Amino acid sequence: MNDRITIESRDGPFGSYIARPKALPAPAVVVLHEVFGVNADIRKTCDELADQGFIAVAPDLFWRQEPGVDLSVTSELDWQHGLRLYQAYDRDAGAWDVKDTVNAVAKLPAG
Repeated sequence: MNDRITIESRDGPFGSYIARPKALPAPAVVVLHEVFGVNADIRKTCDELADQGFIAVAPDLFWRQEPGVDLSVTSELDWQHGLRLYQAYDRDAGAWDVKDTVNAVAKLPAG
């Protein structure tokens, strides 16, 4: 099953990880990443939520700076990289990205 969707935002398209439960339709949640991007930990959280019966979507909020960034929580270099991304992160644009994600998730046919 496809585990990526594209969110059409006011500033352009960006990717998101999606995990779907076995039984659809289902309620949906939006999972926000921390400084490591949509990494293995965030994908695992989404997968666990799907196992509990939710559609879980994690938008790539660093898409303007580094699309698809996937950093490790155990690497000091990745920590430093993530902190640089976070410091340069445009919170206002990010809030719009979250809103656009919520709107897109609300329109999913299986949600």
